Parts: sequence; C-alpha cells; structure tokens
Amino acid sequence: MPHGYADRNAKRLHRYTSLTHVQARQFLEDQPVGRPRIVEATGTQRLLEALVFEHLGGDVDYFAHPIGIGSVIPRHDGVALSLDASSTRHGYPLVAHALEGLLPAELPQAEQAEDDVRVLGVPGVRITQASRESLHLSLAGTKASVILTCGGNSNWASLVADRQTLLEADGYRPCWNEAELTEPESAFHQEHAEMSEAITEASWLPSGLLRRTGLFHEVSTAYCTRYWVTWDQWRVELRHDPGVRPAHNVLVDHLTDPQWGMDLAVDKLHCECDAPWADPHYDRQCTVELSSPTSRPGSLQVRFRAMGTWCDSQDTYRALQRAGADPIWLGRVMPRHHNKDRSGH
Repeated sequence: MPHGYADRNAKRLHRYTSLTHVQARQFLEDQPVGRPRIVEATGTQRLLEALVFEHLGGDVDYFAHPIGIGSVIPRHDGVALSLDASSTRHGYPLVAHALEGLLPAELPQAEQAEDDVRVLGVPGVRITQASRESLHLSLAGTKASVILTCGGNSNWASLVADRQTLLEADGYRPCWNEAELTEPESAFHQEHAEMSEAITEASWLPSGLLRRTGLFHEVSTAYCTRYWVTWDQWRVELRHDPGVRPAHNVLVDHLTDPQWGMDLAVDKLHCECDAPWADPHYDRQCTVELSSPTSRPGSLQVRFRAMGTWCDSQDTYRALQRAGADPIWLGRVMPRHHNKDRSGH
C-alpha cells in the first residue's frame, strides 16, 4: 500500500473514530483485504451496540468529548470504546453514569408493586469480564461484545463492586452476572414486544453512529451534542456557539459517504444559515432528515442549532475546560471564548 494512500486512509479513519494517526494506521493494516473500512455489525452484536449507544449516558453533562466517547475501535466482531475520564459539575464520573445506565438490576418487590418498570438499566446486558483496565459487556446467551475502557484512573472492577453493594443495600437484585435472562427481564421484553422489535430492526442506525462517534468531535463544529430516540426515530441536536457556522454539509457528506459512511441518504434539508430575515439575537436551526435508501427501518434527524447572540456560553466553556477538552477543539467550536482566554482579556 503506498505510503500516501495509507496516510490518507488513516486520516479519514481518525475523523470517524478519533483514533490517533498511529492507531488508525495499525487498525487499517490489520484489516483483511476487501473488508469495508468500518464494517457494519450484525445480529445481536448490532443490537448490543445500539443499546449501549442509547443508554451510555454521555449526554448528561459536558465532558472532554461531545458525547463522552474519546475514541472507538470498530472491529468486525465487536467494538472497544474509550470513555472520557471527565466528571460532571457535581464531581460524578461519566463511567459511573455508564454503569447506572447499562447494568440491569431487579427492583425491590415493594417498588415493583408501584410501577410497571421492574428492571433498572438495560434488560439482558451482561458483564463477561471486569478488570481495572476494562469492562467487557455482552447480551445474555450471545457472543456480542462491547469493551469499555477509560483514559483516566478508573478501576472498572471496583466500580462494578461498588455499584452492586449500593444496589443490594437498597434491596435491588443485580442481574448482570446471570447466565440467562431473569424473569423480570423476560417479562419486560414480553410486555414491550412491539417496541423491542422496532429497536432491534432499526439497530443498524445507532450501531452505525456508535462506530462513527468521532465525527461529532472531529468534523462537527458544535460545542454540545445531545441525542435521544423514540422507538426507531433518532434525533441528534448539535448546538453551535454564536458566530460558528454549522458544518451540516460536511457532516452529512461523511455520514452518507459510500465507503466510510452508513446506509443513509438525505430525504430533506432545511437550511437557515444565510436566511436574510434571521435576527442574530435569536437561535436558528438547520434540519436534515435521513433514512435508508434501501428502506431499512429507522430514521435520523439532525438538528444544527445556531445559538443567537443572547446566549452567554462562558460557563459552558469553563465546564469544558474543567472536563479536559482539547484546547484546539475548543478554539474551533468556541473561538470567541478561546481567543479571549489566549489574549488574556
């Protein structure tokens, strides 16, 4: 492989995954000839990735990366995610949020009588290995694999043990070490069969986004990324500081790229970037609707929200600094605050 070609591909993979140039080069060299640059997950692997993306909890506060994922390694048989070591403004680590959102536990009997929700976390998620360095997740009865790591000093085994102790002290029953689905987990899927089927059928979409989370840091010009889902309809909102132009064309081009992107095509684009009637004091929003050109279930709406001059984002800038956000990235997405900091004013 020519040196220049390999470097261009490594730079491209970096934009999709946030892997370093060296890591990206090595990843591509290890891939068999003919395999897609970012292979699409299938079956239960795809479902696990979709559930992890939905429930990871990286959008609860401001972390070093827009959704709390520093980088992703998209292997053919699983993914490895490096989570930010950042904490919330209240000092609560992102990794703890991840465990709360993902690991299932049966509610105490008294609470079950008050609510139809009988399981915290994600029914069916299992821990296959927990060490200081990493946490290996799967789905009950499958070989699906998502590996969580963290660039900080987090001890995953200790975090899991602490989570179990806390839950059991309050009368909860952790399910994440059980070989099969517990009765409450099975009941959840039976009682929400239609929703579960919709989530499974559309899992290619969040799984594909998870494997390309680098785009929200390397390509997007937004300082804040939030996302949510209603069954199979995904929504992503990107907030841009006043004066920063939303990079919707570039981001959409990457998402729909025939070699590196997903099975997505633009259905509708509404752009207000150059609207002559827009008052700069108020927010503007460009909206892109995407779906599969091959009619796969699921849809994606990306809202590029340009904040008006009313928005004083100084506190957010400081929160991102405290979280350890890359100064170069801050200079790109929040230049007015960054330049003021550098000038000392």
